[in-house]
Amino acid sequence: MSLADCYLTDDPAQPQQWRFPPGALLEPEGYLLVWLDEDTADSPGLHANFKLNRDGETLWLVDRDDRFNALLDAVTFGPLARDQAWGRSASQSETFRILPPSPGMANP
Repeated sequence: MSLADCYLTDDPAQPQQWRFPPGALLEPEGYLLVWLDEDTADSPGLHANFKLNRDGETLWLVDRDDRFNALLDAVTFGPLARDQAWGRSASQSETFRILPPSPGMANP
């Protein structure tokens, strides 16, 4: 699935907060790492211009402008401690849960 020109946001009042670059692609059964670290000049990888609140919040995936920025998906998470991630494991893909971070690899 091409994510080029789609957006991530943690603010529903700003649906176009961070745009995926040209060529951003999510392969079937794949993953795409996006650092939500406010460090857009960092490399390698994709770095969004905002951070998530460790006390919990909602992250929205928003469609392209030519598709009227329709909501594609959203996930809400609660408080996370240092070095915790929120995601779905490869073995239990239907349920989100707290996981150890696994940047660049599939979730355990």
